[in-house]
Amino acid sequence: MKACSFRIIMQFRLIGSLLVVFVVGILVLVIINTSTNRTHADNFLAGITAPSDRYLKAEVTVNNFNLITDLALTQDQQTKGLAVKNTMNESQGMLFVFEHPSLESFWMKDMKFPIDIIWMDANRSVVYIAPDLKPCPAVGDCPAYVPAKESMYVLETKAGFSHRHDVKPGSQMNFHLLD
Repeated sequence: MKACSFRIIMQFRLIGSLLVVFVVGILVLVIINTSTNRTHADNFLAGITAPSDRYLKAEVTVNNFNLITDLALTQDQQTKGLAVKNTMNESQGMLFVFEHPSLESFWMKDMKFPIDIIWMDANRSVVYIAPDLKPCPAVGDCPAYVPAKESMYVLETKAGFSHRHDVKPGSQMNFHLLD
């Protein structure tokens, strides 16, 4: 009787050990798969050091239209944003690049012209658009704009850009660093 009980206990321990190994294996696969899904974002900034005295440039393509953008990489560049410019044409913009997906809030303080703000996820797919935003008044409230979904990239363009170029949530953008 004791030998039978011992055998049953050993079988349960073996099954338990196999179950633990199986669960750990599944978790490892999920972690590896998650990290490979984020390589789009990681590869864009691989090995790049942001200069503090100037903006790096990137070409952004959406729906077969190309823009040349300033890259806002440092905290100072991201804080100033497009407030450093007096005007912008249709093929210009500013691309904000964040280290990790998050809910990034933007406002129009100190802006001199209206813009569209387009948020993208780590796979460069549009998750939210705030179109035709006007500069904040010198006195009074200045609202913040934030998407419902996390983003890793934010593109600021001339007002009306998203409408003129049929940019919608789900639209895919491509970009690469210019020399």
